[in-house]
Amino acid sequence: MRRLFLQASLILLLLSSTFASAQDSSNQAESSAAPLLKVWLPAPLISDESGDAYQVLSEHTAEFSASNNIEASYRIKDVGRIGGIVASIRAGKEVAPEALPDVALIRRRDFGAALASEYLQSLESLFSSSLLNDLDDGVEFGQIPLDSGLSLYGLPYFFDLLHSVYTQPGAAARNLLSFDDMLSDEVAFLFPAARANGLNQTFYLQYLAAGGMTPDDGVMTINEDALLTVLEFYDVLVQRGLITADVLTFQSPAAYAADFANQLERPQLAIFNASEYLAMIDQQAINVVAGEIPTADGNGSSILNGWLWVIVTPDRGRQALAARFLEWMMEPAFHAEFSRALYHLPSQPAILDQSLPPAADSQFFAELLQSAALPLPEGEGGTAPRLMQEALAHVLHRDLSAAEATRQVVEQLAER
Repeated sequence: MRRLFLQASLILLLLSSTFASAQDSSNQAESSAAPLLKVWLPAPLISDESGDAYQVLSEHTAEFSASNNIEASYRIKDVGRIGGIVASIRAGKEVAPEALPDVALIRRRDFGAALASEYLQSLESLFSSSLLNDLDDGVEFGQIPLDSGLSLYGLPYFFDLLHSVYTQPGAAARNLLSFDDMLSDEVAFLFPAARANGLNQTFYLQYLAAGGMTPDDGVMTINEDALLTVLEFYDVLVQRGLITADVLTFQSPAAYAADFANQLERPQLAIFNASEYLAMIDQQAINVVAGEIPTADGNGSSILNGWLWVIVTPDRGRQALAARFLEWMMEPAFHAEFSRALYHLPSQPAILDQSLPPAADSQFFAELLQSAALPLPEGEGGTAPRLMQEALAHVLHRDLSAAEATRQVVEQLAER
């Protein structure tokens, strides 16, 4: 019996040692495995994994993984709807935080103080000063106002400008930037005037250029003279048949891009995103010219849109890994190649020339980036933007004159 007991004890000891050794080996394997970063990409930029842009990204990511022992897993998601990037980030914080990404690339129009302060992580201390210096003034694109001042919550990556495109470059098109010039040359005007909640961006910029003010503490006041000036321009366009109320159905330039390209012999001025214009001149070789958005005094500018990286994970260790990944994404040669593949402007001014197709005017885009205004965020500004959008609709439908529509906006605001 004693001998059997000793044999059993020895077997148990051997089994215990084997189990402990296996467990140690498993723990060592887990600790040596490369950490995995979950990265969400927007479908409007990269719709699938078969395109050139994704291949450029994949090759650069492979180099990053080999150099840093960090794996990056990409997932392509929609934007602006249920199940999209921002909607999923909002919904997943309480319900399924483990399903959320570490890093995501989101639209600037979806980026704001409310989203950043509740769902995103501050980037203030994560990046080198040299990287932020490379962004120059573009760093403001990723800042939000807090009680303590401006704070960085998004890393600007791609810029996309809203600007004009002319069909007749030989007709001194770059000078056709004032309302009077457009009217005297009988230039037809197309722009995405639809806006579900608030004011469309083209009208917003024209209003600012005429003397209007941006929202203060989230509320926009009405400059009556500025509003009247812009509405009078559209009133005359309608009377001369240079614009129709159809523009109120255009959610984006894609709604009229084909018609614009098929009527190049007609004097036209249409609003496009820089990404659409760059693809147009590079892929279709269409002979058109880019210009500023027309304004009352001809000193127009542009609306600056685009994309920025945000960090979602609250884990400090994973934030540090995410920062290393984003620094790698900002490598100038890759950033330029990636921007060129997607027809977007890079957030680093020094690589703008390398990022554009040969037919593009780099000086024009450099100047436009310097003067462009940030977009009016969806739903911001209080009641005024919605009333201004309604006033534009009344004028385009010829329900009211410019003066009548302006007076109605002022009266309605006074009643509130």
